[in-house]
Amino acid sequence: MDLETAVRSSPFATQFNTMDAPEQAALRGSLLKRLVALRLLRLEAVARGLDKRPEFEQEIEDYRTSRLYRYYIQQLREQLVIPEDKLQELKETYAGQADALAAAKASMLSEDFRQLRVLTLQMLREKQHVVFHTDRIVDGITQETLLMQGDKVSLSYGDIVHEGEFPKMPEKEWIEEQLYQRTELLLFAQAAADEGVDISAEVKAYKDELLPAMMMEELEKEWIPNEAALKSYFDANPDLAQIPERWHVGQLVVSSYAQAAAMKKRMEEGESLFALAGRYSIDPWGRAHNGDMGWFKEGEGVPVIEERLKSLADGEISDIIKTGKGYHLVTVLERRPGKVRKFAAMKDKVRQNLMDKELAIYLDSLQKKYPVDWKVLANGSKPGKADG
Repeated sequence: MDLETAVRSSPFATQFNTMDAPEQAALRGSLLKRLVALRLLRLEAVARGLDKRPEFEQEIEDYRTSRLYRYYIQQLREQLVIPEDKLQELKETYAGQADALAAAKASMLSEDFRQLRVLTLQMLREKQHVVFHTDRIVDGITQETLLMQGDKVSLSYGDIVHEGEFPKMPEKEWIEEQLYQRTELLLFAQAAADEGVDISAEVKAYKDELLPAMMMEELEKEWIPNEAALKSYFDANPDLAQIPERWHVGQLVVSSYAQAAAMKKRMEEGESLFALAGRYSIDPWGRAHNGDMGWFKEGEGVPVIEERLKSLADGEISDIIKTGKGYHLVTVLERRPGKVRKFAAMKDKVRQNLMDKELAIYLDSLQKKYPVDWKVLANGSKPGKADG
């Protein structure tokens, strides 16, 4: 995936053209860093031989099979057409009832598809000379016990029930149901392959996604081998446990002290800060939203204003506060006090924080191992990529 493709597929794609140039550049830069990080992790995964592991090869084969299966199922669906005489009959029955007509057509196509699917499956079983060995599903069955065999497909007990997945052998009926479903999957996928369906590009793209994910799993095992590692990091970074105070703020900003004093007096005489902000505030957001600034988290705002917010009672109008943006009058509509969370409630956040920290250091080392040629180019030109 190149940078422009990543931009088009990002959650911000529909908003991208409305962004100004700095915002577009920032988004491109963020996506580029992510693409390079994925490329570096993929290169290291290959260097470690993760792509040769049986679990990787099995995952890719399962993906390939499922994609071919879905392709074949879609082909079956596309064969279905309601005969003209039946369609006319439905239109007469449900005249003037568009929703009922649509439901009837869908129901008819669904039943036709069910029948076509059953007939196709039976035909493929016969073509592949499929034989089931359900009599072998007994106590003492092994992972290698063959339960289905055909010319190009086969399934063992281990394909249905992975070793260690259940404390004891599941019910025979459940195993048979899984066996028949898996057989259908393999037969339809094999039929698509026999027709020459090419999904190599999709499989490659999936490999490119899977390898970095597997690499991250490897790294997490190295960096966080047990819960003690998480607890140690948590104890060394007490700020992680701090949930900052939050305020829902109302604000009016004007350009002079005299005007702020006049606004303050009008509020004391009963006028609303929010009505006045909608008319007089020089802050574009505040004016557009009648002074409702939404929620602010401690540490995110202007320090001098935050200090005043802490001491204000809910609904109280502050004194005049001067900043580089003007003269402010603020109020707190409601607040959520800060608190300290315990380790048990923070494990996921601690894990993510530790992984992010270690990953940044690790990616720096990978850039030395697989040199990245960073280029800042104009006019949408494509930047350089990691070697390899």
